[in-house]
Amino acid sequence: MYTATLASTRITRATNATPSQPTLLTALLALFKRVPTPTAPAACAVQELDAGTIVRVAQPMGRTISCQTGSLWLTFDNQPQDVVIEAGQSHRCTNGSALLIQSLVNARVLVE
Repeated sequence: MYTATLASTRITRATNATPSQPTLLTALLALFKRVPTPTAPAACAVQELDAGTIVRVAQPMGRTISCQTGSLWLTFDNQPQDVVIEAGQSHRCTNGSALLIQSLVNARVLVE
């Protein structure tokens, strides 16, 4: 089961849960409705993210999200499929919907 800690914008995973369980979606929705999510800077920037940290990119169209270390879960508003990238991989955003980036483990992300 996933649990949301609203004060720190983190999600903690119990050992018997998987990311595909509906409880994760419920926890994420609760977080997004109640806690302001940090926004990625407009210019190119590398950010160090602790496991479970969520960063919002308001206008991702044309930007590239690069995972330098760790693993990142990318989810776009109103899009049915999410993207997971790992160290050394990147994703070019072709969608204008807001993007949420969650670090699955401690990670370093470059948004350009």
